[in-house]
Amino acid sequence: MPGETFGPYRIEELLGRGGMGEVHRAYDTTHDRVVALKRLSASAGGDPGFRARFRRESRIVARLREPHVIPIHAYGEIDGRLYLDMRLVEGPDLKELTDTGPLAPARAVRIVEQVASALDAAHADGLVHRDVKPSNILVAPGDFVYLADFGIARSSSPTATAITASGAVVGTLDYMAPERFGEGTVDGRADVYALACVLYTNLTGRRPFAVEGTAAQIWAHLQEPPPRASRWNPSIPPTLDEVIIRGMAKEPDQRFPTAGALATAAKAALDQPVMPPRSPRRRPTLPAGLAVLVIASVVSALLLFRSDGSLVTGTAIAGATSSAPTPSGPSAPSTPSTPSSPSTPPSSTTTVNADLLDLLPAVYHGNPSCHVVEKADGALSTATCTQANQRHPTFSAPAEATFHLFADRASQDAFFRKLVTDRNIPRHDEHGGCRPRTQETHYALYYRDTGGPLPGDFTTCFDEAGAGQVWWVDTRTLTIGALIAPGQTSADALEQLDTWWNTMILATLN
Repeated sequence: MPGETFGPYRIEELLGRGGMGEVHRAYDTTHDRVVALKRLSASAGGDPGFRARFRRESRIVARLREPHVIPIHAYGEIDGRLYLDMRLVEGPDLKELTDTGPLAPARAVRIVEQVASALDAAHADGLVHRDVKPSNILVAPGDFVYLADFGIARSSSPTATAITASGAVVGTLDYMAPERFGEGTVDGRADVYALACVLYTNLTGRRPFAVEGTAAQIWAHLQEPPPRASRWNPSIPPTLDEVIIRGMAKEPDQRFPTAGALATAAKAALDQPVMPPRSPRRRPTLPAGLAVLVIASVVSALLLFRSDGSLVTGTAIAGATSSAPTPSGPSAPSTPSTPSSPSTPPSSTTTVNADLLDLLPAVYHGNPSCHVVEKADGALSTATCTQANQRHPTFSAPAEATFHLFADRASQDAFFRKLVTDRNIPRHDEHGGCRPRTQETHYALYYRDTGGPLPGDFTTCFDEAGAGQVWWVDTRTLTIGALIAPGQTSADALEQLDTWWNTMILATLN
């Protein structure tokens, strides 16, 4: 109760309550400081074995010097009640943040990295936290994170005493590893499982298994496959799904060996995302005789699959990559490209070209001015358009739009990297991709919607060879587009071109 005294502490408002006790803001009159004071319930401290272990584990936590472990000032017993005197962290806990919705993927991973650092330090001292969950992760200003509440931590030793005399399982079911429900050894990999669950919650704002009741929660952890975060948040790269799936493996030896390894994998997943599957496309049914020929060629030829799942034979690949001259690739086309030869291309090339024309943004899709040209180096197909389907209320359409289709994310990324590297264009995500009036030329991630940017979706603008240009990467369709406006090289003209792109193209991307 506020106004109550507890030894040298003056109790102030309640900060939190759990099965093991309560945490209050308190004033330490001895050291003249405000602290977070956790007092364990009388029932929790009634077990002599627990009392002994509480002191032992508190001593271990108090000596940890990892900056993300909440500092413990003092611990012990006053008037028959066990207590912990901890640093008071001003700021919300992670549950408060995720209750309002998902975090941006980069922020979600940064928080997990800091928690992982705290866990690895505890594990190195033989201590398993056993209750890693958002409400035990405190977020100070600047997103500096503390892992709190080692109150039910226990040694990873097989001879460690149970948390209660009855050996009852305690912790939070939403984040509890499957082995916690059995009688086997529990080690730091149980915390790894919980941290993977926390990463999922960070990314989605949801519990890993949205079921109610103790039995349903236990069943889900024991039997249900790990959930995919990208199902709920389209800005999440599927590579992060794979990190969560491994971290939540049912068998401990199939998980990441340490919390730090999970965090490292999550960071790498952000830096090197995998292209999400493209939406399936309806294909015409082949006549029976042609189908037989196709099957025969599949058996006899080297096979390659495009990213949309369609099949290309080795013969077709050779035709698609013939020795015909190609443009220099990422160098910006400042003049319209020459239309392709009227000769009939191989059937696979025809399919690829049709794919690209079908993927053009709505403002160009189906426009008769759009046609396939000689493909740029590294692309499957290239097309140009010289007219748009709609007029902008203020600005004229660019003289030309060029589009390139790629086989996979790797070749798409390589094309764009060469574009910006050849021109010494740096990356500055904090400024947006086209800010010609206020920023030097750079490239940056762009936002399709308020959900945040997709990894690899970049945009940039610059002038070259007397033409203003806006380039963008669309990772969902494996295309790169460019708007070319000869003579529009001033900062104002580039900004108008970028506004046209935002209004007529970006607004239609899904």
